[in-house]
Order: sequence, then C-alpha cells, then structure tokens
Amino acid sequence: MSTVQTMADAGAVLRARRTEQGLTQAQVAARANVSREWLNEVENGKSRFDFQLYLSVCMTLDLDVLVQKRAADA
Repeated sequence: MSTVQTMADAGAVLRARRTEQGLTQAQVAARANVSREWLNEVENGKSRFDFQLYLSVCMTLDLDVLVQKRAADA
C-alpha cells in the first residue's frame, strides 16, 4: 500500500505500477483513454489533474483508491 500526500506521490504510484506490469505510457494511455502526454505529466508530478482520468488509469492498472481517516498519533 502506498500513502499519497502530494501530487508527485500520486504520479509515482502510477509509474511504479505501470513499470511493474511492463507497460509503456502509450499502452496505458490507450487502455485508459487518456493521452500519453497527460499520463507523462501526471507521472512527473503535475500539480493539477482531472481526478476522474486518474481513476481511469488506476482501474486500468488494477489499482484501488482508498481514502481513510488517518490513525491518531501514538
């Protein structure tokens, strides 16, 4: 599981999973119906992006997005 705290973290999760699966940006972009340029920008920490497109890429890469309350400090 990865904790995402920045847009760069969000992009890094996609890049790690994509490379783990041996896929190119072009392959993932085509399957998720986004442009390769958009995916490249997100993987490189673009500060703003369409969350629906991000979810589409996550589904393409068999990733779930989970939002949960942070654990209280011990």
